[in-house]
Amino acid sequence: MNEVQSKYIEIIFDKEKPQSVDTSIRIKVKAENISEELEYKFLIGKGGIWSVIKDFSKSNQCLWVPTEDGNYIIMVQAREKLKARPLDYLAKEEFSIVKGEISQPMKEEFKDNTDHENYSEIGRITEADSNEFKEIMSETNDNILFLKASQVSPEEKKTLMKGIDETMDETRDEMAVTRDVIDLKEIEKRVEVENREDDEISKFNSEKIMSKLSEKSLNNDINSIDDTYNEIIEDIIIEKNKIFVGEKAVIKVNSIEKETYLYKFYIKNNNEWSIIKEYDTDNILVYTATQPGRMEFLVQCKRLNSTDNFDDFRIIDIDVEENEKVEIVNIKCLSTELICGEELEFAVDTNIKENNGQVILYKFYKISKDGRSSCIQDYSTNSNVQFIEPHDGTYRILCLVRSILSNKEYDDRAVLMYKVKPYTDIKIKDFIADLNSPQATETEIIFNSDVEGGKNLLYRYKVKGPIEEDTGFTISNEFSWNPEEPGEYEVFLYVKDKMFTGEYEDSRKIAFTIEKRGKKPIKILDVIVDKEKKIIIGETVNIMVHAEGGTGLLYSFIIKRDGRLIEESKYSTSNWIDFTPDRVGEYEVEIKVKDKYSEKDFDIHNLIYLKAMEYIPGEIDYILLPYKENYLIGDAIEFECISQNTNEVLIKYETKINGQSIEQTEFSKNKKLRVIPKTPGKYTIEVCAKNIKCEKEFDSKKQISLYVNEASPVLNTKIISNKIEGKVNEEFSIEVTSRGGKDVCYEFYLMENGQWKKVQSYSKKNFYSFIPFTSGKYKILALAKSYYKKVSYEDYSELNFCVKD
Repeated sequence: MNEVQSKYIEIIFDKEKPQSVDTSIRIKVKAENISEELEYKFLIGKGGIWSVIKDFSKSNQCLWVPTEDGNYIIMVQAREKLKARPLDYLAKEEFSIVKGEISQPMKEEFKDNTDHENYSEIGRITEADSNEFKEIMSETNDNILFLKASQVSPEEKKTLMKGIDETMDETRDEMAVTRDVIDLKEIEKRVEVENREDDEISKFNSEKIMSKLSEKSLNNDINSIDDTYNEIIEDIIIEKNKIFVGEKAVIKVNSIEKETYLYKFYIKNNNEWSIIKEYDTDNILVYTATQPGRMEFLVQCKRLNSTDNFDDFRIIDIDVEENEKVEIVNIKCLSTELICGEELEFAVDTNIKENNGQVILYKFYKISKDGRSSCIQDYSTNSNVQFIEPHDGTYRILCLVRSILSNKEYDDRAVLMYKVKPYTDIKIKDFIADLNSPQATETEIIFNSDVEGGKNLLYRYKVKGPIEEDTGFTISNEFSWNPEEPGEYEVFLYVKDKMFTGEYEDSRKIAFTIEKRGKKPIKILDVIVDKEKKIIIGETVNIMVHAEGGTGLLYSFIIKRDGRLIEESKYSTSNWIDFTPDRVGEYEVEIKVKDKYSEKDFDIHNLIYLKAMEYIPGEIDYILLPYKENYLIGDAIEFECISQNTNEVLIKYETKINGQSIEQTEFSKNKKLRVIPKTPGKYTIEVCAKNIKCEKEFDSKKQISLYVNEASPVLNTKIISNKIEGKVNEEFSIEVTSRGGKDVCYEFYLMENGQWKKVQSYSKKNFYSFIPFTSGKYKILALAKSYYKKVSYEDYSELNFCVKD
């Protein structure tokens, strides 16, 4: 097979690109190193439609006058005159035609050429021709028939040729007629039966004939189709007949013979064929479906040496269906309380199941009471969003969801209104006095409270009775009262947050009877527990009480678990007790003390709370790392986790770069982690700790973040010149120095006559030399940055100097 030699001929235009409509453009072919006499054929292509400007002749020039704007391809085919090959050389050039006037001089190659007889205006496409072609292409009723001469008898030919110009060349191998001229039903049936017996193939061939006829109607000078139709395409394999939006359609064309063919692919849009892929030897098309409906593809095939537009074709259909519509079925808040300054978490559920295969993206906006909105998470696959709201108030969260392959801005959206409180609701858990009622006058009574909630608590104690007292709101949760007069009293406690504007948020009261002073009151000075407040079942706990007052003290201990009585000891002189928790739960130990002569149940009492667990949870106290101003790539960074009960605590480390997890260890007793960063960014080390007996994911979690840079910043960039001032026609050189950075690159700009121009793009070359040809003021700007930094520059320096004659 003869290959087309495209490197030996060149297309030259007498005008520069682009040119305006109706401009005469001369086209010339330049052949180098070719001694044989050549014939040239000129063609013009636009939008996949090719027209002949000038058929094969000895002239290597022609004239082209475009009537429409657009992007054209000029193709020249050349063949050696004395040889029988259809084509020996080929060249293509693109040319743009625009609206408006463009004035440009003629190129030198064309100034001496006055042989206008060699130019042709055959390629001028008129508006009438263009409109006629559009009518043919948009015709929906097959009103044109293309017949092979071999299929038409002489009598039929005479009948068909009635009313047609008698001077027409009757030796042509094909004929184009309309159904309006004569009833062709019988001829059509015979031709179809002779060509194909299969109805479906006949339909394809009819469409192919119509396509070829339309092209011939546009330009009668296009190479005619072969005398006999040769089928090339054996079959077309489609991976799927039905696909979803976003999927790729894979079309493979199989040829009958094992030769190399050229394949061209079209797609039908709005009843018009558009080229997807120009002719090449690749017989596979991969096309992504972006819209639902039916996609119709046209496949054209021809031989490498064929001069026809195509030798065979097929039309295939692929149905494209919409993906399952994404809908939000639930949007919920996962945080137990919505408090400003604390992390809030929201989650969204959709109707798409995880095994569906669709990738769903979520985007979240936060909308404040005044209507201002801010994006707190752009589209990602994370259906949960966490953020911290610094201010209290009523907000709305808007969630947009869409499939990753959706063409819409969003497929569904939902809004959830929520209210952020400035702090947790205030609640007084306990309000007690260190002494029980009654007490004697001049006895100091200390009141304590246990309050949960709020941020900045204020306490107010108010005593009502014979002598009243009012502390006003203070930050102290302890009140010392020393009654001077006997009587019945009520002590009130009021609590509120500093931000609260009302009178109070919670209150409690204790009734007290004060009698005349008698003996020294009994006080509990201290309660000592030999364990932490978190204890392990099966281990013995010792509780010891220190008290004073009275004439002789008796002690009693009552132990409860989850509100149920477990153990109670009778009054005795023993001020301690041992007990062993056998179950997990909250234990309350009440300590009662009284004088041995007292008839009361107790003179004073106290409560302590212990939590019995199967194990002590692993708690992270500190995460230690070496302090450095800058962490660089390649630096070894060691982290160490400090926790109590070290031998029973397991640690797991997870390393993240810019929020993406890159490494995660298993739980182990290793308390150290060594990281050598290989890329720059924000490194976050998350540490999870748990007891070896823990069945949960972890007991506690902490994290630490640091930033790793590619290199230290480039600093102290300076320009050093070889002269203080330059002279015309003498070399002027500079050298640039800087500190820091990694693989530092430099870029130079030179200002000459008030105009900046780049004289050296970024490279590791740190010097520059030039010869000034005119005197005046000059300026050199040197930009410096590390090679891997994706920035315009990190540092720069300027040098001003004068050039004299």
